Amino acid sequence: MGRKPPLRGLRRNLRSQAKRFGGNRMERAIVLLSGGVDSAVALWWAKRKGWDIQPLTFDYFGRPKRENDAVRALSSRAETASVRHVDLPFLKEVDDLRKEGFENRLLLDSPEGYIPGRNLIFYGLAGYYAELDAARYLVGGHNGVDPESFPDSSPKFFNFLNSVFHLSLWSYDKAPVQILVPLSGKSKEEVVRMGLEMNVPFDVTWSCYWDRAVHCGTCVSCRERREAFAAVGAVDPVEYEA
Repeated sequence: MGRKPPLRGLRRNLRSQAKRFGGNRMERAIVLLSGGVDSAVALWWAKRKGWDIQPLTFDYFGRPKRENDAVRALSSRAETASVRHVDLPFLKEVDDLRKEGFENRLLLDSPEGYIPGRNLIFYGLAGYYAELDAARYLVGGHNGVDPESFPDSSPKFFNFLNSVFHLSLWSYDKAPVQILVPLSGKSKEEVVRMGLEMNVPFDVTWSCYWDRAVHCGTCVSCRERREAFAAVGAVDPVEYEA
């Protein structure tokens, strides 16, 4: 018996996925979840839409393990499908790459935490899973401040990716995949306020750059978080070292 063409196998898998998720692609969303404040708010925003949610997270080199703890806790609280973890050990921050001898003088002034092509890779993979899982939406928690340091988190970038999906995904004409960024244009303060209104469990989120028992309180991410909670007059439910 001859081997079935790969395309036939893919179509069979897509039909199976559509049946599994109720046959309605419009009701399914993949949420890119990091475990921090922004992605948690984006998750609850998607949850309020009534969509069938599949959390997706990427384990790149040096990622704090506490982020994965937060991702699992948020998924559990939101009662979503099990988190899909994608291992990307080759993907590293510029600082880690420098330690290995990679030098590009054009990146000397890159922001802390910068990973070359991060969101191009993340959302490319998310688009892959969206087509396999018959998902309609990809939801990301990028706020209005992020594009100032990371150009691959701007509305222009995501509009471009939506056009790329149109050209690259087989089933796009029948059911287009769309990237949604509900926090776009919002300050960190506005994101926290939005999350409080939706009762997001901020107590299980993780914002610190480091793997510690509690947040350090001094890294850029911790400071931004503390300032945002203080600005809205709310108590930050996580503990800090300093």
